[in-house]
Amino acid sequence: MSRRRIRVVHIITRLDPGGSAENTVLSAERVDPDRFKSTVWTGPGISGEGPPLEYSDRLGLHLKVIHHLVRPIEPFLDLRALLVLVRRLRKSKPDILHLHSAKAGVLGRVAAKLARSKAKVIYTPHGHLFSGYGGQSASRLFGWIEKRLASFADAIVGLTQDEVREFLQHGAGSKEQFCVIPSGVELDPYLADDDSRATIRTELNIPDDAPVVGFIGRFAEVKGPDQALEVIAKAREEISALHFLFVGDGEMRSALESQAKKLGLDDIIHWTGWRKDVPHLLKAMDLFLLTSRNEGQGRVLVEAMATRLPVVAMATGGVSEVVMDGKTGVLTAAGDVEATATAVVELLGNRNVHHAFADAGRERAIKHFSLHVMIQRLERLYQGLLESRTPESILSE
Repeated sequence: MSRRRIRVVHIITRLDPGGSAENTVLSAERVDPDRFKSTVWTGPGISGEGPPLEYSDRLGLHLKVIHHLVRPIEPFLDLRALLVLVRRLRKSKPDILHLHSAKAGVLGRVAAKLARSKAKVIYTPHGHLFSGYGGQSASRLFGWIEKRLASFADAIVGLTQDEVREFLQHGAGSKEQFCVIPSGVELDPYLADDDSRATIRTELNIPDDAPVVGFIGRFAEVKGPDQALEVIAKAREEISALHFLFVGDGEMRSALESQAKKLGLDDIIHWTGWRKDVPHLLKAMDLFLLTSRNEGQGRVLVEAMATRLPVVAMATGGVSEVVMDGKTGVLTAAGDVEATATAVVELLGNRNVHHAFADAGRERAIKHFSLHVMIQRLERLYQGLLESRTPESILSE
């Protein structure tokens, strides 16, 4: 007689491009389907039309859209979403309820209580909620909410140790509730050797010998794309042949285009929008730049390191647990455009250091941040919670 599969429901407000969305989809896709039956509940996303086709195709019937579930705070929609979640939890009776990001973490934990669900509740914030997403008032609000809802979760998963420390410092949860599971990346496309460097450079009309710095991310304030432009403008003063590969899109697109024009960067910026061939784009770069104001972990850093790209990054959130300063890249203080530009110039000008960082970065990506590592730890957490063990004890073995 076959054993019943463990029912897992993932909830996230939106599956728009980004690390938390990819993490959620991979978690549902890759945990052992013979042991776990995974479903994702999500909202209509920024477009209002539902998840991107890629995610719909990948998840198929295991994807359910809740139209009232949105990321911004909307009291009327939030109440309706909460009621839908309560009703669905009562009907589906999951064994594991895995909540991703802050808004889903709030609604999902409250819904589980109201539904009197027997599911083990796991909450993955996917970032540092107490800074970087608003001023002091927003930080205080996040702190107040997280303190009061911490006991509603059986496990709180940090992407980094720094994220866990921040929660504990704010009194949002007890030590035994926490564990660390880095956001794992499917590394094979980034490790493969191919001719995409030449292909992408030809497509974008970038000379083969030109130094290329790249940025990949949402054009949103938290990701700091405006700071990236400032860094490139200063670096170009020292390296006239510099090109900048700007991959992404978002609400700041128009403002960034105006900023680039004012900085005199129009002739060296390549605006690609969102692309599915990120591994190929990375291989066309010589250095990766991250200028986020807040970053839970930075999956794109792992992708860059796996591609053998040295990294220059502002040390915010969990970045310093991914990039080893002086070994796989250079870390600068958050918001320090001058120091970041200097690091870019120096690293592009020192080929020996460049190659050493490239080799060490790939090794670190494979050892600590592969998808295999993440899924293995996630499966252990699910099983251990059902055996009534604490997250700390499950993953400390």
